[in-house]
Amino acid sequence: MGNVSQPIDLRSDTVTKPTRDMLEAMSRADLGDDFFRDDPTVLAFEEEAADLLGLEAAMLVISGTMGNIVSCMALSSRGESFIVESRAHIQINESGWPSTLAGLTPRPITGTNGAISPGALEETIQDSRSRLGVPSRLLCLENTHNAAGGRVMVPWQIATLAGIAHSNGLRVHLDGARIFNASVALGRPVRDFVRDVDTATFCLSKGLSCPLGAVVAGGADVIKEARRWRQVVGGGMRQAGVIAAAGQVALRSMVDRLQQDHENATVLASRLEAAGVDIDVQAVETNILFVNLPVRGFDPLLFHAGLLEKGVVVNPPKGGRVRLVVHRHVSKSDAMAAADLFVEAFHAACGRDGSPEQHHAEHGVAIY
Repeated sequence: MGNVSQPIDLRSDTVTKPTRDMLEAMSRADLGDDFFRDDPTVLAFEEEAADLLGLEAAMLVISGTMGNIVSCMALSSRGESFIVESRAHIQINESGWPSTLAGLTPRPITGTNGAISPGALEETIQDSRSRLGVPSRLLCLENTHNAAGGRVMVPWQIATLAGIAHSNGLRVHLDGARIFNASVALGRPVRDFVRDVDTATFCLSKGLSCPLGAVVAGGADVIKEARRWRQVVGGGMRQAGVIAAAGQVALRSMVDRLQQDHENATVLASRLEAAGVDIDVQAVETNILFVNLPVRGFDPLLFHAGLLEKGVVVNPPKGGRVRLVVHRHVSKSDAMAAADLFVEAFHAACGRDGSPEQHHAEHGVAIY
């Protein structure tokens, strides 16, 4: 097939650029000083976000990771532990802030499709009550689950796990970086996914296409405490209405179109499967898919270099698989072209064992 005229970037939905409407809204935003709580655009945006989620209050933060940090620090104390799925973003992709910043010990549980089982949760809570253990005071969930391939945790699963946690004295935080993808995938209001948790976050800078920003939402008291922690970690802002203005456009015009990303992800997965690539199309529920790569007789670095040369931009393979993320800059025709170029690069790398150094690098570069 050759190369594409414009690169097809499948590294992440964070590569999306703001829309023209966002840039216009940012340029004409009514501004104040958010530290003094008199930025009218921030105030209006936070009220709109809280109302959309059906929660009492919301707060604008710089990133999803910051949102997770301040939420968890507002819900727990140093010297405690938190329960989390073993491949959750908080556990593997947030630079170890639970221990370095919050003094929290993780208690990871391996889940199925990113979801912890009720039985495993009960057992882990009981284990934490030993005199030799670290008491668990917090449960962290993730929806959609990035490392599980954008899998969706349905509302009844969240309610069940949150019920167990609350009945045992734990509070619950939901890392909802892509919660609107879950909402669109199931055709359910986003508030259905957060009604049983104490705090929830969502990102503006992924599929919603804002240049930066995220939101923390929950009860008024916990958001007040989270606002103090936002200041502690250096997240206080001044004329933050320029960020909130883009967020207003995103909430009003970018949520429903996520369905296009899901459909194009299925197109990409189906075309790869039809070409004999190892991928589970049924597991593609939103905009993220993982392709399994051969363990032997395959050069992952040659494969990655071949994709880049053809104009398909992906993160390096990691753990025997490669992640592909579809977003608004990837059309249906792009998805089809990317699949065909993927297959070409895949076949070129087959029968070519990489060196031990190459395989070592494969396991240490990509961010999943």
